Amino acid sequence: MQDFLDKAIELEALKFGSFKLKSGMESDYFFNIAAFFDSESLSFLADCYVSKILDLKIDFDLFFGPAYKGIPLASVVATKYFEATKKNIPLAFDRKEEKSHGEGGIVMGNLEGKKALLIDDVLTAGTAIKNSIEIIKNNKGAFVGAIVALDREEPYDSDKTFQEFYAEQGIKIHSIAKISELKK
Repeated sequence: MQDFLDKAIELEALKFGSFKLKSGMESDYFFNIAAFFDSESLSFLADCYVSKILDLKIDFDLFFGPAYKGIPLASVVATKYFEATKKNIPLAFDRKEEKSHGEGGIVMGNLEGKKALLIDDVLTAGTAIKNSIEIIKNNKGAFVGAIVALDREEPYDSDKTFQEFYAEQGIKIHSIAKISELKK
């Protein structure tokens, strides 16, 4: 979606230069979803996610937001999804550190028996998504897919991207935009 990419550049969420990524890879661009973290930009971004969800017709009954950036993303997407559909969908997320007090544990929300749709920022190598799938399954939920804002379309090997690699394993990862869609 070009509107999303234009907004990402306008907000400097998508920057060009020389960057070292969390994965350790070097890149000539960097994507930081936190640049969308103001009320107007988050509203725009959530509309992009909801539009994608509705287009895909995914069967789910829970939003899952991985710590940390996925938590506010899933929260605002859940709110916008309700506004668009009037469907009340619960939200769950994980913590980086397990709590031993209060409700305790590493997960907030009930995943048991739920079909979880993961909402996250970017697909590079899929490490965060794989970790989230494990958390969902360990808490008796079912992972039905992920939607990220940007697919970096990084190569898994010479024949396919990480998105294609995961698709072959039955792991559906969708994106609002792909870096190849950027009109320079």
